[in-house]
Amino acid sequence: MAGRLADVLPDRLPTAADGARAELLRAAVAALSVRAGRTPGHVGEVARELAVSERQLRNLFSEGVGLSPKHYARIDRVRAVLAHAGELASAELAAVTGYYDQSHMAADFRTLMGVPPRSYFTGRLPAPRACQVIDSR
Repeated sequence: MAGRLADVLPDRLPTAADGARAELLRAAVAALSVRAGRTPGHVGEVARELAVSERQLRNLFSEGVGLSPKHYARIDRVRAVLAHAGELASAELAAVTGYYDQSHMAADFRTLMGVPPRSYFTGRLPAPRACQVIDSR
């Protein structure tokens, strides 16, 4: 039994490289996330700040998060919009969450949420579509 554990266990323990990659991923997530008093960085800026290429950052995110860094940043910004929607005017909310302007925020919101921000926040959501049942007989 001890011989088997000695063979299998080293492969399962994190290496120093794994720890460094995890720390790099944490730093990238923090830099791409919306935080109070700071707008999130762009993917290229974050890669330069962390001294990695954009491709390395993309691979790191794919392995560690399951998304590209850009898609992660888009989701995080929309989450911030949802969290602070009632507190700020739309233009200010767009600036605080890292969007270029209000129209870019609305376009991103619509892409990810399926409806424009105004419809979402006023409850005017589209009716769900009926599913068509296909008879496979």
